[in-house]
Amino acid sequence: MEDSILDFTTNLAILHRQFQRAMNQILEADEMPINITEFYLLVLVSETSQLNQRKAAWTMAVDEGLMARMVHHMVGLSLLGKETDPADRRNRRITLTADGQHLVKQAVAVLHDWWQQATPTDTNFDYATITTQLQQLSSRVLQVDRQTDSH
Repeated sequence: MEDSILDFTTNLAILHRQFQRAMNQILEADEMPINITEFYLLVLVSETSQLNQRKAAWTMAVDEGLMARMVHHMVGLSLLGKETDPADRRNRRITLTADGQHLVKQAVAVLHDWWQQATPTDTNFDYATITTQLQQLSSRVLQVDRQTDSH
């Protein structure tokens, strides 16, 4: 019996774990002071305006305690800035510093190299189409998750 959803999920998990392992090794080898989860946070902050810690934790599906520790670590490294969110003083708005922007650019170059090596050369991969489809799935998952949290 063919189960394309199971196949998709399995392959997505394999790609994710392989990419995580490779990026962690590269981050360590290049003596970058962050791990892959912190890298994901830097990228999220770089692509999102008006992001606070709570929304970042929810989007990345990590608990708020871990998010607070990651933000604290990266503020200490001068990669992130943190300020009280004027819309909700209980939240902390996070921003990317110039050092954080530089590190994101370095790590994104590594990310591109990894994907170029991982992409089969004998096929015509269309990352734009795949990305659009994955963004639709991600948006849907985040919507459903937000609705579940509000009940």
